[in-house]
Amino acid sequence: MKSRTYNSIRNTLVALAGQVVTVFLSFLGRTLFIRQLGASYLGINGLFTNILYVLSFAELGFGTAIAYELYKPLAENDIKRIAALMQFYAKIYKSVGIFIFVAGTCLIPFLDFFIGDISELPSDIPPLWMIYILYLLNSSVSYFFNYKRTIVIASQNGYIDSLNTMIFSILRNIFQIAVLFVWRAFVPYLLIQIVCTILGNVFISVKADKMFPYLEEYKCEKLDRPSVNGIVRNVFAMSCHKIGSVIVSGTDNILISKFVGVVATGYYSNYTLITSTVRTFYIQLFSSITASVGNYVAEKGKEESFAFFRRMFFVNAYIAIFCTSCLATLINPFISMLWGEEYILPRVVVLFIMVNFFITCMRQTSCVFIDTNGLFWQIKWKSVIESFINLFVSVALANYMHWGILGVIIGTTISSLCTNWWWEPYVVFKYALDSSMWIYWKTYGFYTAVLIISISFSFVFENYLSYGVFAFIIRCLISVLLPNLVIFLLLGKTSEYKYFLSWLNNKMKKQSK
Repeated sequence: MKSRTYNSIRNTLVALAGQVVTVFLSFLGRTLFIRQLGASYLGINGLFTNILYVLSFAELGFGTAIAYELYKPLAENDIKRIAALMQFYAKIYKSVGIFIFVAGTCLIPFLDFFIGDISELPSDIPPLWMIYILYLLNSSVSYFFNYKRTIVIASQNGYIDSLNTMIFSILRNIFQIAVLFVWRAFVPYLLIQIVCTILGNVFISVKADKMFPYLEEYKCEKLDRPSVNGIVRNVFAMSCHKIGSVIVSGTDNILISKFVGVVATGYYSNYTLITSTVRTFYIQLFSSITASVGNYVAEKGKEESFAFFRRMFFVNAYIAIFCTSCLATLINPFISMLWGEEYILPRVVVLFIMVNFFITCMRQTSCVFIDTNGLFWQIKWKSVIESFINLFVSVALANYMHWGILGVIIGTTISSLCTNWWWEPYVVFKYALDSSMWIYWKTYGFYTAVLIISISFSFVFENYLSYGVFAFIIRCLISVLLPNLVIFLLLGKTSEYKYFLSWLNNKMKKQSK
């Protein structure tokens, strides 16, 4: 049996390789999309994607709850319980898919409400209801096979899911680019997305059946009542988290479209594409090791788990500092070079986008420990409170204070600082680690100071550079070197940094043998 470390590294490397390929094609496709269809279509894409993301609250966190329940039976090879869990999961997800389609269909008469100025839409755009139905189909059909990804990932074989995702993402992007280039057609563009979503889910489902043949053999297995009650309890807690999360993450484009306009939504969606792409890389590093962490904390004591948390948090912060510093100095030049200066947002807006990005990235260690320790009940009200704060502040600042996009983004910042920023680590330290949070806050503050210093130096060096390809290359070199230099100078003597270097050195030696 392969070690947790080996599984984590394999899953991470394959996930990252897949992301690199799909990201390249995604940006190529986005560039062609903008040039062939324009900002209005881009805004419609962002708006409908967000509406359906909000509807995804119907999933209620069943995926995370079932993944947590699978760790122990997978480790003990309790095949009957695994089969029973997956059968229960299948019924739930099929019901979710049906609900999303029905609920989404009910929104069709109200589509115009979400668009502040209908006159911004191009005259040749297909009927909104037709476009929306295609987005709705793509969202709902995924739930009929997607649930089997959970057992593949929970069994520490996330690289298989990553490969599957990469292959169908490549196919989707290639065909969509061809459609845009040859016909400039939006409807076929969306149809290709639906077909690739269905095929990708079918293929991972077939692979899961081959990896776990007992799923079919014991398909009549049912969960006992105490197990169902335990899952329902966790799901209730997760549902609060899920509803709050989709409201916070999924309403930005909706609010911008309503109070500012669909073209502004298109401009903002370019920034969210870039930050979400980097965040996907970032979160992929942690999601690929979640199953291994779950296995680790199930076997170790709280003292060892605390040491592991600190090391993981260091890696978390290192990557967060590096990514945020690079994005802060490169995102506007990148957008200008690729899509044009007219797509650049004011610097103060970009600043708060970066603040939200950093806060989200720094949450990952706590989120992994919450998932792997099953601490769903303890955070059940967090996201509900966060969502109320976010909606209230965003609407107040965007509509009544007339701050537009900036008001929506600041609303997200304030809601996150009032909830996620302190609540998640508090739950981890109290219930999973049983330790004082003083060390955490001290370390967090120090890491934030490192980020500010890194960005400040980067801006000083890059302030004299203009936009353009050559200048962008110079900016990239500065943005890559400076954060690493600052981190080395300020954190190089910490035990976590030394442990990380020692671990990395050992892995490189093993690979060279």
